[in-house]
Amino acid sequence: MDRLARYAASDPAVVEQLLGSHAFEKFVESISKVAELHGDIPAASLVEMYVALMRFTEQVHPERLDNVNRVLGAAHTALAAKGGVSGEPKAEKALVALLLAPLGKCAPVAVLGLSNFPPLMGLLPPRTHKDVAIKVVQTLLSHGVRVGSLESVQQLFRFIAPLVEEGPAEDEPDDEDMEDEQLLVSRLLHQLASDDPQKHFAILAAVRTHLERGGPRRMRHTFPALAFCALEVVRRLIAAGGPITTPDKPADADADADASAAADAGAAAADGADAAAAAGGASAEGALQWLLGVALALSEVPAPLQALRLMLVAGHVCSEEAGLELLTYEFFEQAFTLYEDAIADSRAKVTALQAIVGTLHRCHSITPDNRDALSQAVAAYAAKLLKRADQCRAACGTSHLWWQDGPAPGAQPKPAPAAAAAQPPVRDAAKVMAGLKRALKAVGAAKQQRAASGLAAARAAGGGSGGGAGGKAAAAAAVHLGLYVTIANHYLYYFEKGVSEMSAGVVSQLLELVSSELAANADAVEPDVAAFWEATKRHIAHQKALEAGGGGGAAKYAALNV
Repeated sequence: MDRLARYAASDPAVVEQLLGSHAFEKFVESISKVAELHGDIPAASLVEMYVALMRFTEQVHPERLDNVNRVLGAAHTALAAKGGVSGEPKAEKALVALLLAPLGKCAPVAVLGLSNFPPLMGLLPPRTHKDVAIKVVQTLLSHGVRVGSLESVQQLFRFIAPLVEEGPAEDEPDDEDMEDEQLLVSRLLHQLASDDPQKHFAILAAVRTHLERGGPRRMRHTFPALAFCALEVVRRLIAAGGPITTPDKPADADADADASAAADAGAAAADGADAAAAAGGASAEGALQWLLGVALALSEVPAPLQALRLMLVAGHVCSEEAGLELLTYEFFEQAFTLYEDAIADSRAKVTALQAIVGTLHRCHSITPDNRDALSQAVAAYAAKLLKRADQCRAACGTSHLWWQDGPAPGAQPKPAPAAAAAQPPVRDAAKVMAGLKRALKAVGAAKQQRAASGLAAARAAGGGSGGGAGGKAAAAAAVHLGLYVTIANHYLYYFEKGVSEMSAGVVSQLLELVSSELAANADAVEPDVAAFWEATKRHIAHQKALEAGGGGGAAKYAALNV
């Protein structure tokens, strides 16, 4: 067969003769008879014959993908009768070569039409089976192939089943290998898309079913990628100008669901969205509800911090692009539930709270009553953080929830649904000041607590209440000097924004407090804190110079004393 293939490559007339004599069909029949009559033939020899037949058909019939599929099917029938190739390294190597041959010769999407490919792969040992699946994914990624039909996507997941489905415990990879494998799968998800957003959503709904078979270890890596693919669909649905809300269902249908039934509600939303996708009637609201179900499933992995971040991203899109206020509120409520019930580590709580504050601050489609309820809840979370320093920083951060800027000059206009739902910027000077006062109270309490601890430690060491104890107390208080400088910068920020209660006298009073604290603990001030304070003073001096030169608008900074 190899000689005939080489001969055919040198003379096109030979190709015509081989086609006329039905050489391919005769070779298939001959190999099948050899396998049938010689049951003791080594598996390696049998596979090598099919490898030669594959080379022959690729040379003589390069356009006949059905012939490639027929070779794979015949090889599967013959090898399955022999019990596969396990324990025969030579046969295993030859079978891998047979499977990889179409990947190098055929268009990657066309390979997905080879129905006999996955069954033949299944005859390989688990590790080798997975290696071939990885090669399939890498080939698709390297060619930038876009798989745009639901049928092709379903077939693709048959090809890569070892990567996405949970196997026996003994065959499962370690965490590092698992992460590498699922990174490939996650990259592949972005290639599964249709030009029609409705069909794209239907593809993602089908993909979710496959990814769930991978179990928690895989979902931790793949579900975030799936979610961001869904966000792309949401944006495309909005841009297409189709219905934002689900037909025959008000936008607030799920907004009043009880928090204790959150997981059930998310699953129901996901099922409803899947059905809508199958019917070709997905809306932006339906896709976002489906996305909520994905986030809730991710939280049960458990990956609560990832799920919370996903809810916040989706909530922001819901507010600023879809203009769905009540669904936005639902995303934040579910994020708060995760924060309260599923995130225990103190550092993770700080990270989560920062993400919540940053996202809520950028949402403009929430009505005042709902925004106030969310903001008050966030302020309460800030007050309950474990460390005083974290409480202080969080109180500074939450103050921004009550002071929003308008659209930046030259900013892109919002999509029509979000523009219609947009509320005026929140600007509550009294609550801004209340938040900053809580920050000052937290840092003051922490300073006293640490000073008392330092004094007690000095006495226990025999230092009494003299100079040694005083030094320890000063050093303990100095730990929080950076927080005072942070608060001062927040005061200056709101002073520049024109917050009515942030007068020059109020700011000057705080700057004087910071100066005195730094002077009292000069020997214990850390270099980064000193640099931060010097930068703050340079900023004030620069603004004063601008005002003096007529380039800084109203003379505000001239009234500040440092």
